[in-house]
Amino acid sequence: MKFFRFIINRWLIFGLLVIVLPIVAGTFAYQSLPKEGEPEISAPVAIVVTLYPGASPSEIESLVTNPIEEALSDLKDVDEMRSDSAEGVSVVVIDFQAEADLERSLQKVREKVTDARKDLPEDAEDPEVNEVSFSDIPIMIASVVGDIDPVKLRKLTEDVADEIELMPEVLAADVAGGLIREIQIYIDPERLTQYGLTILDVYQAVKRSDINIPGGQVNVEGRRLLLRTLTEIKNVEDYNQVPLVHQGDRVVFLKDVARVVDGHSEDITYSRVNGVASVSIAVKKRTGANILETSRKVREKLADLEKTFPAGVHATVTAEKAKYIKQGFDQMNNSAVFGLIIVVIVLYFAMGLRNSIITALSIPLSLLLSFVFLKIFDMSNNDMVRFALVLCIGMIVDNAIIVVENVYHHYQLGKDRITAVIEGTSEIAMPVISATLTTMAAFLPMLLMTGVTGEYMGFLPKTVSIALCASLVVALVANPLILSMIMKRSRKDGRIVSPEEDLRQLKRLYVRGVTWALNHRFLVIVIIFVCLGSALGLVAGGLVKVEMFPDADFDYIYITVETPRGTEVALTDAIARKVERIVGDHVTEVVQVVSTVGQKGQSAYEFSFGAGTISNFAEITVELKDGKEFARSSHREIQERLRPYLQEIPGADIRFRAIQWGPPTAAPILLKIVGPEIDVLRQITARVRETMDAIDGIVDIKDDFSDAAPELQVEIDRKRAAAMGIPLEWVATTLRGATAGLDIREFRDELDVSKKYDLKLRFAPEARTSPRMLEKIKVRSDTGQLVPLTTIATYQQDEGLNSIRHSDRRRIVRVSANNRGRSAVEITQELMKALKDLELPPGYTFDYSGEYEETAESFESLRLAYIVAALLIFTLLVSQFNSIAQPFAILTALPLSIVGAMAGLYVTGNNFSIMSFIGLVGLSGIVVNDSIVLVDCINRMRMNGLNMFDAIVAGGQQRLRPIISTTVSTVGGILTLTITDELWEGLGVVIIFGICFATVLTLVVVPVMYSLFEGMRYYIISAFRGPRWKEAPVGQTFFYSRRRYARLGVFLIAIVQSFVLFHGIQFLAPGLIERVAGATLQAPSLLKLVIEAGVFFIALGLEIFGVVFMLLMPTWIGCIFFMAKRSREGYFVDITPTGLSVETPVDRFFIEKEAITRIKTAPFFPVVPSICIYAGRRRIVLRKLIPSERIPEQKRLWTWIRGNAPGRTEIRHGMQVLKQTLEKLLQ
Repeated sequence: MKFFRFIINRWLIFGLLVIVLPIVAGTFAYQSLPKEGEPEISAPVAIVVTLYPGASPSEIESLVTNPIEEALSDLKDVDEMRSDSAEGVSVVVIDFQAEADLERSLQKVREKVTDARKDLPEDAEDPEVNEVSFSDIPIMIASVVGDIDPVKLRKLTEDVADEIELMPEVLAADVAGGLIREIQIYIDPERLTQYGLTILDVYQAVKRSDINIPGGQVNVEGRRLLLRTLTEIKNVEDYNQVPLVHQGDRVVFLKDVARVVDGHSEDITYSRVNGVASVSIAVKKRTGANILETSRKVREKLADLEKTFPAGVHATVTAEKAKYIKQGFDQMNNSAVFGLIIVVIVLYFAMGLRNSIITALSIPLSLLLSFVFLKIFDMSNNDMVRFALVLCIGMIVDNAIIVVENVYHHYQLGKDRITAVIEGTSEIAMPVISATLTTMAAFLPMLLMTGVTGEYMGFLPKTVSIALCASLVVALVANPLILSMIMKRSRKDGRIVSPEEDLRQLKRLYVRGVTWALNHRFLVIVIIFVCLGSALGLVAGGLVKVEMFPDADFDYIYITVETPRGTEVALTDAIARKVERIVGDHVTEVVQVVSTVGQKGQSAYEFSFGAGTISNFAEITVELKDGKEFARSSHREIQERLRPYLQEIPGADIRFRAIQWGPPTAAPILLKIVGPEIDVLRQITARVRETMDAIDGIVDIKDDFSDAAPELQVEIDRKRAAAMGIPLEWVATTLRGATAGLDIREFRDELDVSKKYDLKLRFAPEARTSPRMLEKIKVRSDTGQLVPLTTIATYQQDEGLNSIRHSDRRRIVRVSANNRGRSAVEITQELMKALKDLELPPGYTFDYSGEYEETAESFESLRLAYIVAALLIFTLLVSQFNSIAQPFAILTALPLSIVGAMAGLYVTGNNFSIMSFIGLVGLSGIVVNDSIVLVDCINRMRMNGLNMFDAIVAGGQQRLRPIISTTVSTVGGILTLTITDELWEGLGVVIIFGICFATVLTLVVVPVMYSLFEGMRYYIISAFRGPRWKEAPVGQTFFYSRRRYARLGVFLIAIVQSFVLFHGIQFLAPGLIERVAGATLQAPSLLKLVIEAGVFFIALGLEIFGVVFMLLMPTWIGCIFFMAKRSREGYFVDITPTGLSVETPVDRFFIEKEAITRIKTAPFFPVVPSICIYAGRRRIVLRKLIPSERIPEQKRLWTWIRGNAPGRTEIRHGMQVLKQTLEKLLQ
């Protein structure tokens, strides 16, 4: 109280600190915070990408992947190492453990990869080590569109990309599509043979003739001059004059055996926007850059550059994150405004317009103060932060509602404004602080989530905690300051409205309901368990499905086209055009269609590690009208509309690429088959595909063996080659030069030296049209003799692998699929059952991954977070109420919230996703807030002299209005988010239905549990100390004449607890002793052993607590009812009148069963309305009044107690009269 008096007396200083300063500083912080989409996180993952163009998957595996994996095999803190060896590229992914030092681990990877470079083929590109970050996802895809020469269009787009990359906010601008300029030296193999040359002879000759080597220094007259040898060719035509060999008097030039073409790369890609040729630019921003500002500046730059384009060429943006981020900001602002309106409307009828506006002002003040803290902690304004703030809008106003309502209650009692503010705030301060801490305790354990999902979701608990702390400061400091100056009383017909007049009809209905519940406690608890069992049964029975992230309605549809491996890009492009026409004919909601043929990794919101050209691949991005602004079919419905038409296109595998919210995840359905032999893996894969085909809901099945790449396999006779003096390296290099080509150097045009183009040597295209081309290839022996390749090698055509995958250096085959109509988790569970009876050869196993594995891992982390949250909340409640029993009564709100949450998911048709689970964890802190304030109010009333029954009823009546107000404000704050955003719909449904259901039952069930646990507390104490009448709670009956029954009950509870605890340990921690013994033997130091053992037992204790708590609750409740049923021989009588406030404890009497009859038949019985006798579950209220001659000044006791200013001495005298009267009756 002194603290709040200090604040009020210094209103100017504190007003500046908590009102003016947050407005100014918060506005500045809001504008200066970096605005982003996904949080910029770095997953504990390193990716090593090595390009080896032209190499088959098997060659990539043996020559590139295996050496790199060998070098990385001794890395520490590695969770899993996996690799993918595909045509021309090796990708090795190292998943580090969550606690690993990522920077140090990446440095170790780079060092080991550098060491392994010497073991890789010389013509393989240097391995590239990357880390996974959301910064690697483009924020914008822009395209330069126009029907001009493809090479010129590419050159123009590259110039545009260069200008964009010069912007300080842009990290990179990657160009895709069009034709890339390349200088080609096409060799005629017949002329090569005619002049007795090999392709390696030509390669070496050109390379020797096109060099630029520093020549050292020359001292001239005291000056040091640099000497350079200028032999670098800068004109394409000059290559024709490169000498190859002298044959007699004649010099053989390059033009004699080859033609030099200034053309384009043979790795052709096509891009189109609405059927017009285009080249795209993927723009990536720098870390910390404001995505809205970056997008705006890039658009302005494109508009400026577009003015210089040739006629018929223009620039357009085909995908942009800023659009959705802007929607996120609008959503946050709309939710704040909607929350303000809801609060004003709800509180207007209870406290008037002025007081409701004061309460609603806490929303903008708390948000602005939250932005200040976000700026201090160097956090960005990303999707998760914005969502957390929207989620908190309903919660941050709860504290203000509770404080303002309690101050208003005191003000309506007739107190002056300053006194009402000080006493009302002081009275409610600790419950408000406790309620805020419990909500924070519910969210903060989410930081225990690991992996990418954990880091992604970590912004949620941090932001919620910041916002709640800000709301606490506003509620306890800002709101009282404002109330002390402008609060106004509510009046009706010219008189002040007393607190008892508010919601009179609702309060009467509540009194009836809670009275019935207190008299039928056993039935209430049975109903609770039935509801809880039904809610859990919704999930167990499959009525509420389980999934990782919800299926949201995006404004984009991604269609992938894969033709048979080896298909020329022109044929793939023809099929892509057919898909474009089908989309144009059957999708009226389309805005634009963007196609990329021959290249992967160029779509918006997609990681591009290992991306490259691939002739048999195309992707069509269909942009739809904004679903929030236009009524259209969902993207799922449009996919099903297109699917029949796309399936009619022959010669291609056409499927829809799955899109979902959240951090990057694997395929929805993913099965890994682990084993050593490719042939056996192929057989198992075929059987798995047959099983998957029979399961409803599985579509787009794909495996690593499907669409195998055709190979021309050349087998070299090593012995014969050695006998003829032909090194195998010369043979392999010659083959590569004839087909894929050999890179000579980067050519710089003399007209534009800033640009570099590849100079490549290979056989002419017409010489590479048949496998018989191998018969024309000659290799030179170490004696200089030309030897036909077919002399030392044979060739045959066969099918190779699409890709070869490893997991921890073991071969695996992946079988992936999308889901339709059913959740991926549900389908995977059915698949597991179907494959359970499939017999596998020794050494072969199944590994279920994909969304199923990620969901299980995330849910396990959230389950631990839920347990930790419950423990933290329980600890806070114990410290708040200095009781064990009352926190258990308050925590009964948790299962009630689960009932409402599951019912809400079922009614709305939402699945139980990770977002729903997060909502459930957060709900655990929200729903106990009302219970905390309610129980605190009941305790205060009991301390002021009310018996427990009357305190429960009166406390519920007094807290009815703020409880309803806080519930409506919380629901109103998150309602817009739930309606407008598919990602957070499940979370919103969980919170809305959970808090509504829990609030309604909190006013009834928590009082029932309060009376039960308080009775159990006294029962346990009295079982060993004997009856203590002044501590006995009214409303509970006990069997004191046979105290041994009480001790027996406690003994039985202890036995059951020990039994459950023992089996809980055996179930949750099998092999506990062996693990501890093993840790002891392996621990290098005592300190490490102690730390590991401590962490282990803490984690084990958390697991055991949850099981023991849930299993023991029915036992405890059963013992309580056992006592109540058998305790019919004695009852307690409370003689404290309703509304009486005394400092000394009230008297309670234990009345024998037979005394009831004597009391009822007595000539008079002095009882006021609050004096009750509890007989079992029946509450007998005796309404007779004390005769007037027994009351001083000839006043009736009821009128005397309800008087305006009764003296405490007279009250005590009246109590003595009552006590003496009862003693006489009981004699």
